[in-house]
Amino acid sequence: MHKRKVATVQDPQSPNLIPMIDIMFRLLLFFLLGADMAARETATMVLADADKSKEIDPNRDETEPETTINIHHEVAGDGACPIYDNGGVCRVKEHWLWSISGKSYTKETIGEKLKELAELSPEDHVDPDAKKVLSRRKVMIRADKSAPYGDVQKVIEMCGTATLYKVAVVGALPMPEK
Repeated sequence: MHKRKVATVQDPQSPNLIPMIDIMFRLLLFFLLGADMAARETATMVLADADKSKEIDPNRDETEPETTINIHHEVAGDGACPIYDNGGVCRVKEHWLWSISGKSYTKETIGEKLKELAELSPEDHVDPDAKKVLSRRKVMIRADKSAPYGDVQKVIEMCGTATLYKVAVVGALPMPEK
């Protein structure tokens, strides 16, 4: 009797590329959304010169929550403001917007948004006798060079009402003299 040969199964060795393509699309989506969020934090504006300003420390603690409020000029509709576009100082209240992360708020609704943000990050050490719990969130106010200073004051006041006390007003370093 002849012994039968045991049949060998041939398994082709080829990598499955579908999961790798899926992961690559997810990474691409993640980076695109992340890049969009970073761009919305800073609106295009000309900051006022500040001779006493400090540069932001690149080694700062990134775990501290931080919010940027932009006070910038924008006209609804056609977007034309002849005064501002020609380098003048526009004082039309409706032309000045307050925005957080690319979303514009009215002067009435930004207070509620600031309260929401303050509640997200309460201070670690709470004083039991305090009437309100302070927030550890940092707020950076970026105002256009020709923005009404009353708007900056109002934002600072609203931050205080919302228990946000770590407030900074951002300015540009003056150009070095030649």
